[in-house]
This record gives sequence, structure tokens and C-alpha cells, in this order.
Amino acid sequence: MNKLANILITIDKDELTVSELSSILEMVCTKIDINTISGMARSEGKTPRGIRISNQYKKTNIGCQLMAINGVKEDSLPF
Repeated sequence: MNKLANILITIDKDELTVSELSSILEMVCTKIDINTISGMARSEGKTPRGIRISNQYKKTNIGCQLMAINGVKEDSLPF
């Protein structure tokens, strides 16, 4: 947990450039199953509404796009 806290603190303090942050984002996206609601529905053989209302997928906005993360359940945490 100490490594995660250090990474999050570094990001929060604006110590990284936009280029470094985008590299982190690209790497993270290759490590997790993240997709748009429609894309996740197609890959899982479900409907977009089913993905949207399901608690089995964490939903988060990236830019103006709602994304679903497979393998992480929806919770009430603010991050």
C-alpha cells in the first residue's frame, strides 16, 4: 500500500508532466480490462444497459466518456 500512496501523492502534487501522466494512463489501460459501456457490453455479450446498472463493473468518466472496468465492483468510494 505504501507504493500506491507514494504514486498517488506524486500525481496529486502535480510533480509529473502531462507526458509522464499520459504514459502512466496508457500503461494502466493495458493492464486492466477497461472499455466504453458499449464496448464492454459487446465483449461480455450483454446489453449496454445491463453493464450500466450492474454493480460488477466500476464505472468512471475519462474525459467525457463513461468507461466500465471489469474485475472491480462498483462501490461508494469517491475515487
